[in-house]
Amino acid sequence: MGDKLLQALELYENTFDDSFPTIPMSGRTEEEMIDMINKCVSAKKDVYDMGYLDIEAVY
Repeated sequence: MGDKLLQALELYENTFDDSFPTIPMSGRTEEEMIDMINKCVSAKKDVYDMGYLDIEAVY
């Protein structure tokens, strides 16, 4: 994991008091995950509220 992704993961956790779900995102590139995290933080919505993942789904 690169430093930029680690920083983005820390930002997500500090913003939402929850960790970013990396396992269901394992097929994504680091750049894609960083972009998702930045969009979530900017919108003040987590990955579920942004529609990236379904909270009811089993991954």
